[in-house]
Amino acid sequence: MIHAIEPKLDSPDVSIIIPAYNEEKGIVAVLTELCNEPSLKESEIIVVDDGSSDETIQKVRLFPRVRLIRHLINKGYGASISSGVKAATGTYILWFDADGQHRVEDLVNVAQTLISKDLDYCIGIREAGSYQDSNRKLGKFILKGTVRLVAGRPINDFNSGLRGFKREVIKRYLHLLPRRFGASTVTTLLMLERTYVGEEVPILVRQRIGKSSVRMLQDGFATLLLLLRFFLLFKPIKFFGGVGIVLILFGSGYGFFAALTRHRGFPVFAALVIILGLQAFFFGLLCDQVSSLRKERLD
Repeated sequence: MIHAIEPKLDSPDVSIIIPAYNEEKGIVAVLTELCNEPSLKESEIIVVDDGSSDETIQKVRLFPRVRLIRHLINKGYGASISSGVKAATGTYILWFDADGQHRVEDLVNVAQTLISKDLDYCIGIREAGSYQDSNRKLGKFILKGTVRLVAGRPINDFNSGLRGFKREVIKRYLHLLPRRFGASTVTTLLMLERTYVGEEVPILVRQRIGKSSVRMLQDGFATLLLLLRFFLLFKPIKFFGGVGIVLILFGSGYGFFAALTRHRGFPVFAALVIILGLQAFFFGLLCDQVSSLRKERLD
């Protein structure tokens, strides 16, 4: 008989990482909630200040229990996560935002699910009643469709900031995390691509405190490029092979149609398109071999 692992949140085996950049308005309330939660009384709390220019550092220092890591310059959300994971001592790593969006009870639920079921990861999925910024709905719709295309399956919430991992799992992929935004998206795709055992837990998200540092156009475009990079890293044969097959079919169809209707032989343009398609297809095979070698290093 297999017995579930008893959740022990009140132990140093749990590390909570909070990236913070100019979050002086919300950080005190967030840390107060965390420090007052009985089930987290022994958990490690790490705030990674990402070069804040306001009073974020001074606010964090009001909490002696909280471990503070400083970036002298702004490096980005992903870089802050990486710094926190490298410094953490817990067996389990939890991500938590500094802007007051997430509830401590949801963090506890994610952690308990992660530990009790001995999962590799657990992601908080925002329920319908969660707060949403109306200005970002279109951008998130585009990104969600792109993520679904890359993953090859529906994903409920690809960039939720509340999630947990076994430290030994997430540390393998720190070099793949983008420095700015997109770390949540990348880890979601990584967990699915590498077939780790995980689960989704419903959460409610509140309106954030303070101003977001997300730049919709720039960061949205950067995320799309990030998804393309991920796709080429793990599934190059699908990308280049697909392009190659389309070119071959198009060139063949056009060439035979022109040859039969114009009676001038097979067009040079059609032959060039077919050759280009073959090159793309075999380039995809080559990239797939390189990808396999790189993925071996992650195992």
